[in-house]
Amino acid sequence: MKKLLIVILILGIAAFVGYKYVYQSHRDIQEEKAEFTVDATDLVREFSESSDTASKKYLNKTIVVKGEVTEIETNSLMLNEAAYCTFDTDHNITASSLRSQYIIKGRCIGYDELLEVVKLDQASIIK
Repeated sequence: MKKLLIVILILGIAAFVGYKYVYQSHRDIQEEKAEFTVDATDLVREFSESSDTASKKYLNKTIVVKGEVTEIETNSLMLNEAAYCTFDTDHNITASSLRSQYIIKGRCIGYDELLEVVKLDQASIIK
């Protein structure tokens, strides 16, 4: 009988820990402090020279990327044709902002080797 209670207790603890892991709270990237501040061109250069090293350094981290807006879409923009930033909500950047300098904060989600761009999500405009 004691063994059954111990097994049930262990299973209950494992289920609780698993639930907390799977349903952990959503990160608020806008409120997090950025771990790195980097120019978009330098960021892509790091990934193209050593993808593994750059991934360990930047992947899933909050970073600030500086650069010139080279492309604008509904919920995203491109900095220096090197950093593709996706916003959760509409941004206030219009076509007249092309070639303007911006500072974007977001979570680095990886490097697209085919397009040679670094991707950020949950981005927000700092300046």
